[in-house]
Amino acid sequence: MNGSVVNLFAQRGALVTKDVTPWQTISGKGMRFHLQSYNWDNCANVSHLSMRAFFGLMKMETLICTPYLKDLPLFSYDRICLFGKESLLLEVYDTQVEPIDLSSLDEVKMSHQDLKDKKLKPAWYDSLRLSPCTFKVGPVLRLAQLSEEMTTAYLNLFPTARTIDLSVKNARNSSYVESLISKGGPAINTMRRILGDESAETLFRQFIFGTQ
Repeated sequence: MNGSVVNLFAQRGALVTKDVTPWQTISGKGMRFHLQSYNWDNCANVSHLSMRAFFGLMKMETLICTPYLKDLPLFSYDRICLFGKESLLLEVYDTQVEPIDLSSLDEVKMSHQDLKDKKLKPAWYDSLRLSPCTFKVGPVLRLAQLSEEMTTAYLNLFPTARTIDLSVKNARNSSYVESLISKGGPAINTMRRILGDESAETLFRQFIFGTQ
């Protein structure tokens, strides 16, 4: 877990670092987080959050890409290592204004169908998950291959994606983010317990998703 997915974005466009003070490092409830947030290629917010707990026996890496000038869906990558067991969550959320062709991402998903599925609890945002979403457990190298191929397929959408008005796209992004804040999810719930409601909400709006 060394930010290799961030490197894939860096190879395609400039990552301009945002000042995330005072949330560069967040500690609490036995966990330690490190946050980076970027303006990527002048068209998307990219955030990268890493976490360690239980003396390194639990590690997690999250990357979220929220396009704001391209009419593309939100992309989320989560890699988790828990007591030696590796799992990968790749999610694409319906935040675009018009439907787009995601068949290239679906093809990546299908090419790794032999990997064991990771079972998730039902959540309010299930209806917003698009077809390429995939949740797997398996060997490190296979999961790394899957994440690289899926991220690359997603990045390949940007050059030909429709440019969209910032206010229109941000309204779509904010609809998802505000629902996440009000209805909850694993990450926002954890940050609420550590930072309190107001700080957690500011963190998510300004830096995790960049909608504010």
